[in-house]
Amino acid sequence: MKQGTFDFLGLTFYWGKSQAGRVIPKLKTRAKTMKTKLKRVNEWAKQIRHEKPMKEVWKIFKTKLRGHIQYYGVSHNIEKVNTFLYRATKIMFKWLNRRSQCKSFTWEKFRLFMRADPLPTSKIVHPLFRTSSR
Repeated sequence: MKQGTFDFLGLTFYWGKSQAGRVIPKLKTRAKTMKTKLKRVNEWAKQIRHEKPMKEVWKIFKTKLRGHIQYYGVSHNIEKVNTFLYRATKIMFKWLNRRSQCKSFTWEKFRLFMRADPLPTSKIVHPLFRTSSR
């Protein structure tokens, strides 16, 4: 941990600069938390891939991603949220492809599947600084 930073509730707090050049507190997903959560997604996907139909697995997966966005979607953390969404999607692709002995998806087919039933997109749910018009 760098000097001037601290971890709390899965987030790392640190000092950064605003667009106007002022020093402000910023947040990002804690590295250890990111790794742990991705490991959990991997274990869950591995376990559930044979237990439920694919559409149901996909629906649960989308709900899990929405929960992640709701919690970690704070100002200055959008890049880490996008990283989580991308890596979690790659994990799901891997495990959905292992449902049978032959591959279920190519990346092209998987993209078409995702286009038909899209994943939630990252957004800032909890803005830390609101600009007031004075």
